[in-house]
Amino acid sequence: MANGDYQIPTYPTVKFLVAHGMPLAILIGLAPLVIAVVLVVLGWSAWVIAAGVGISLVLGVVLVSYVEVLRVISDTLMPK
Repeated sequence: MANGDYQIPTYPTVKFLVAHGMPLAILIGLAPLVIAVVLVVLGWSAWVIAAGVGISLVLGVVLVSYVEVLRVISDTLMPK
């Protein structure tokens, strides 16, 4: 490859997640809780809500930390 042919790589998915990752992480993290509430309304045990809260907390923390790590990597390693 000749020197003139090189183009700086772009990462559209990373850019999208850096820009919109936090609201997505929160929404996806709340999904198990919403599903648990729907299941309780449909007649499941109320313990499902407790499980939904626990799963939502764990999933939310994992996704928010992923977004933060992705932002650090994006700021430090990606070409501008």
